[in-house]
Amino acid sequence: MWIYFYAAHLLGDFIFQSDQFIEQRKDKPIVTLVKHVAIHALLMGMASLVISVINPSITSATFRSFGQAIFLISISHYVIDYGKIKLSKKTNKVSSQALLFLLDQVLHFLTIIFVLHYFTTSEWSLMDSIQAFYGDFGIYEKITATICVFVLATYGTGYFLGILLQNLAPTNELQEGIYRLSDEKTEVKTKYESDGRTETEITTIKTEQYFHDSPAKIGQIIGMLERALIVILMMIDLPQGLAFLAALKTLTRFKQFEHKQFAEYYLIGTLSSAMIGILLGIVAANIW
Repeated sequence: MWIYFYAAHLLGDFIFQSDQFIEQRKDKPIVTLVKHVAIHALLMGMASLVISVINPSITSATFRSFGQAIFLISISHYVIDYGKIKLSKKTNKVSSQALLFLLDQVLHFLTIIFVLHYFTTSEWSLMDSIQAFYGDFGIYEKITATICVFVLATYGTGYFLGILLQNLAPTNELQEGIYRLSDEKTEVKTKYESDGRTETEITTIKTEQYFHDSPAKIGQIIGMLERALIVILMMIDLPQGLAFLAALKTLTRFKQFEHKQFAEYYLIGTLSSAMIGILLGIVAANIW
């Protein structure tokens, strides 16, 4: 049953948390964290209702235990997030920020697992919970686990890569061949005088078209769709489709590869995104 609570956590952390809300944490950490934890508590309450509908045999005592677990998980969530905010202010290193993000998510996951185990009377072990990802789930648990994988592959991975690659992103300055297209055309005009002489006039016309790169949100959406498609291809056992996906994505950025900084950023980002997508795709494939 922990998978329903974990799905609620992922929805609260990535789907129901806007960029503006994350920025407000810097100025008003306590207020925003209370709101954030309240959203998590509400989503976990909904998860409890889903569990009770799927399993009508659940007793009122178990349902009360869910309430106690939600309270303790919410308190733990506040403490973990508050500690993350304090630690993130002490370091600006990309590696440290990325590590804090991973540690934050791991601590939340383990908290959900252990708190639910403490407040329920069912037999449980960590290995049993991990093995559930390899075919031991019921149909509803499989659907919920798949939702978790897609949230991690899209929003979760996108947020993580945004931290990891923030110092590698190319600048937004206008550069030849990247944000500016130049063209040069030569026109030759011949004039015939009345005395039979000819005069040739050569004119060179140079044109330049300036344009800005796509907004950052567009790149994020493309990355999310890419990883979602990778997971789907892995689930339906069609890995050869990854080659088509790579070719399609490369085609849209072909002109910008003339710029070394962009090419390196694109390569690192694409390989990292694809690698995580493939790993999560393998997990999703094993669920079913």
